[in-house]
Amino acid sequence: MHNPRASLPPVHEVLRDPAFRAASAELAEAYRTRLVRGVVQRHRERLRAGGSADEVGARVVAECVAEAEAVRTPFPRRVVNGTGVLIHTNLGRAPLGELLDELEALAGYTDLEWDAATQGRGNRDAALQRQLTLLTGASGALVVNNCASALLLALNTLAAGREVLVSRSELVEIGGSFRVPDIMAASGCRLVEVGTTNRTRPSDFEAHPGAAALLKVHQSNFVQRGFVEQVGAGELAAIGGRLGIPVIEDNGSGLMEAGGDALLDDEPRVVASLEKGVDVVCCSADKLFGGVQAGIIVGRSTLVEAMRKNPLYRVLRLDKVRMALLHGALRHHLAGRPLPLWRLFHTPLEELEERIRGLRIPGPESRWRTCARVALRGTLGGGSNPEAAFGSVGLELVHHDLPAEALKRRFATREVPIVGYVQRDRFYLDLRTFFPQDLAELQRALDELA
Repeated sequence: MHNPRASLPPVHEVLRDPAFRAASAELAEAYRTRLVRGVVQRHRERLRAGGSADEVGARVVAECVAEAEAVRTPFPRRVVNGTGVLIHTNLGRAPLGELLDELEALAGYTDLEWDAATQGRGNRDAALQRQLTLLTGASGALVVNNCASALLLALNTLAAGREVLVSRSELVEIGGSFRVPDIMAASGCRLVEVGTTNRTRPSDFEAHPGAAALLKVHQSNFVQRGFVEQVGAGELAAIGGRLGIPVIEDNGSGLMEAGGDALLDDEPRVVASLEKGVDVVCCSADKLFGGVQAGIIVGRSTLVEAMRKNPLYRVLRLDKVRMALLHGALRHHLAGRPLPLWRLFHTPLEELEERIRGLRIPGPESRWRTCARVALRGTLGGGSNPEAAFGSVGLELVHHDLPAEALKRRFATREVPIVGYVQRDRFYLDLRTFFPQDLAELQRALDELA
């Protein structure tokens, strides 16, 4: 039988390797040793399972170097978004920009749960509740970890052990395999599907008078067309009123006001649902709201206060960092100041064209076959308004030495990754999702490959 130990380098030898020492310079000696032992053990198990012993020593060192570099690399890293997708789930959704200034106070102690007036324990939710009720007109508000948490808390508080009615057409799945039926099951309520996949009428809800609540879910990442019928938020609120049970809406996107933009007309607005009589609205704070990840609950104060008293709320509540960031985002909303997401969205095409003209475009003598301005179409992303696109401009890139996919990978694996997309064997970068400070990184990347 092959002896794995005979093929593996000793731990002390790897620790002395110059490449590993350079990669692990920020690690204390004890953690360097632990890292190397872990990698050696993995290779030992591979050899025992019949893996190749060829050049195993070099592979161990290389893996230790890679592990050390991965441990010391900051996370999350800055990425330049050239995809044209404004709310890119893989790239952190809404950018925070100047909201990070809100964190300065957290360098020391804060009044997170201290009341200066009473000199005693304060309520960490009071400031956010005050802002949210003013913004939406709701009588109660609460903030938790994300929109899924908000829906879970609402259902568990108002309908645990009882029936909740929801249209079959709204039992959706969104990114990350999040499914509404799974959240409903976890909440302890009993899901009752009404209507059909394509058509649900008010009578479908009225046929179940023993339910504890009615649920409406925004079909955020797909659209039904053709022979379809849905019960609107106002109609559902009227049915809930007749049955004497609350109506809960999972709004998802968190759009407060459309701002007169036709592109957002199809998106349900949180404020509009409340005005139509919906009792509780749950939404995200990092999609069309434009802030940090959080779940917002607004609605009737009696229902919201019942959720606050639910032991689950303690499990789902926000930490001080996200509370500070959300508080800043709400101040922007209340002041009518656009957040970074909406500044990107509303950047005039003329300004984007000016940014392209400010770049030093490599000439025909370079290794670039094509490096040209091109009209593009951007999207909102984040499961919002999936069919809508809007005008943008960017660069179409073709390189003499690198096919489109290889070029995309070269841009994405830079120290500051630049993420674009490939269509028709061309690599594209959409400047709609570039911040002004990102242009220097783009220039460097173009020059490096010229």
